[in-house]
Amino acid sequence: MGKQIKIPELTTAISAVITRLYKNKGEQALLELNNSYYTEIGKSLGLERYTSTDHNVTCSKLFAICDFLEISLSEFFKLVEEENQILKYKEERKGKLVKQAYKNQK
Repeated sequence: MGKQIKIPELTTAISAVITRLYKNKGEQALLELNNSYYTEIGKSLGLERYTSTDHNVTCSKLFAICDFLEISLSEFFKLVEEENQILKYKEERKGKLVKQAYKNQK
């Protein structure tokens, strides 16, 4: 498997939304939720990792994070698009972010 591409605009927006949702829950509530989630699921989410733009979150991990934060994927991505309007589809921008990500990968 080749190196994953990274679209900075997307990674930054996802990290910002995760951080905001994380902070809105409050630390004590999160600790309790994380402990019960860990007990139920048997896995730690490592949410702190995804509040940084260093990580490229997978779809499965994002689903687990949304499940933990009690938000649907569709609502999550609406927040991501609100965070960075350039991520909303517009025909005149079609493919530009993806092409740039592949170009930056080289």
